[in-house]
Amino acid sequence: MPQLVAELFAVAFVTFAVGTLTDQWLMAASLPVLWAIWRFLRLKDGPPVLAFAFTFHWGQVVIGLFYYAATGREPLGMQATLYGEMVGIGLVCVLTFIAGILIGDYLVGRKMKPQPMRETSLAWGTLLVAYVAILAFRTSLRDFAWSNPQLAQGILAITYIRFALFYLILRRLVRSERYAAAAGFAILEVALGMTGFFAEFREPLFIAAVVLAEQFDYRRVRHWASFAVVAVAAMFAGVLWIGIRGTVRENFDDRAHFTMTEKLSYTSNLTETWWSGNAQDKLISLDSFVDRMWDVYYPALALARVPGVLPHTNGEMMMVALQHVFTPRILVPGKADVESDSLQVRKYSGVAVAGPEQGTTISFGYEIQGYIDYGIPGLFVPVLLYAVFMGAAYRFFLRMIRHRELGVAIVTVIFWMSLYAYNRSWAKMLGLSLTLMVYLGGVTLLIDRYLASGMDATDDLVARRAGAPATDTPLY
Repeated sequence: MPQLVAELFAVAFVTFAVGTLTDQWLMAASLPVLWAIWRFLRLKDGPPVLAFAFTFHWGQVVIGLFYYAATGREPLGMQATLYGEMVGIGLVCVLTFIAGILIGDYLVGRKMKPQPMRETSLAWGTLLVAYVAILAFRTSLRDFAWSNPQLAQGILAITYIRFALFYLILRRLVRSERYAAAAGFAILEVALGMTGFFAEFREPLFIAAVVLAEQFDYRRVRHWASFAVVAVAAMFAGVLWIGIRGTVRENFDDRAHFTMTEKLSYTSNLTETWWSGNAQDKLISLDSFVDRMWDVYYPALALARVPGVLPHTNGEMMMVALQHVFTPRILVPGKADVESDSLQVRKYSGVAVAGPEQGTTISFGYEIQGYIDYGIPGLFVPVLLYAVFMGAAYRFFLRMIRHRELGVAIVTVIFWMSLYAYNRSWAKMLGLSLTLMVYLGGVTLLIDRYLASGMDATDDLVARRAGAPATDTPLY
C-alpha cells in the first residue's frame, strides 16, 4: 500500500509537470491512464499481453496530442471541434476496461484454483513443421474460407494459430539467448506481413515485445536495447506501410500467383523506392500514419451531432451487434453481413466517406457507437460488462490449460487480437473475441488435454517401474 501511494504521488507530480511545461493538459491527463495500465494489467502468472494491448489502445486515443506537441503539425482529428471530448471518452473507456478486467480475473481466480503445470508442450520438430505448414498454406486456407461462408469464421480463426506458434518459437529462442536466430526469425515474419493486403506485420512486432517483456531485466543493457530496436522497428514499419500501402493494394489479385520470394521482392522494391524519395514524402507518410492511428475525427463529428441533430438510438446498435454475434453463420447460412461502418459514419458524422461501393470501410468504434446508443454515462456500462467477461476468460484459459507454453501463447494471441483496437465496432470486437475463444481456444484445450493424458500415463508408468504407487495427480 505505501508503494502504491508513492506511485500515485509520483504520477500526479509528473502529470502536473508535463501539463505546466507544455500547456497540453489533456495530453498530461493521459499519463495516469498509461500508468494504470502497467500498474494493474500485469496480472499474476500470465503474459503481459493485456498491458501491451491497452498501451496500443491508449496510444490510438492520444497519439495525435503527442504528435502535435512534438512537431506542431496539426493532425486531422484536431479539425473536429469536440476532439478533446472524444479523447476524454476514450481514456475513460480504457480505465473502465482496466476495472472490468480486474473484476473478471478476480472472480474466476477465486473459483478456479491453479493446477500443476508443465512448462514445455511441443517438441521442436513438431513446432517447426506446424508453423511452416500453416505459413505455406495460409493463402489457400483463406481462399477456402471466403468460398465457404458458413465455415469462414472458424477457418480464419484457426489461421491465427500461426501467431501462437511464432510466439512459442521466438520465446524458446530468446529464453535460450539465441538472439541472432530470434531476430532473424522476427524480421522474416515482419517482412512476410508486409506482402499482404492488410498490415499483418503488426502482430509479429507485438509478439516480439511480449516475449522480451517476459524475460526483461532492467539491469541488463541488452534488454533495454532490444526493446528500443523493437519500438523503432514498429514505428518505422507503420510509417513505411502507409507510404507503400496504396501501391501494394493496386492490382493485388493479379499478384496472387506470385511465389513468396516474388512477393518479398516486390515489396522490397517498393520499400527502396519509398526510402529513396524526398523528405517531404516521408513527412506526408508520417502525417498519414498519425491520422490513421488517431481515429477521432469522424467520431468527434458524430459526437457533436447526437442528440442535437440525430437522436440517441437506445441500444439499437448494440442489439444488432449481439444478434449478429449470436447467430452463427454455420447454423444460419443466410445471415446478412454486418453493416459497413462507413454507412454509420456517413449518417452520424454527416460526411460522405468512402464505403462498400469503393471496396473499403471507415471505422466507427465501439465508444462512439456506445455514445449514440446510450449517451454518457450509459456508454461505459457495456464496456464494463465486456471487460469483466474478458478478464474472466483470461484467467479461465490460464487455469484450464496445463501446459504453460500453450497457455501463454494462446492467451497472447486471443487477447491481443481482441483488445488492441480502439476504433473497432461492437459487432466486430464481440465477434472476433468469441470466435477466437471458441475455435482457437477450443482447439488448444483439446491439444492440451491430449498431451496431458499422454504425459500422465508416462508419469504413472515411471512411478510403477520405480516401485511407487501411481498417482491421480501428475508429479510436475
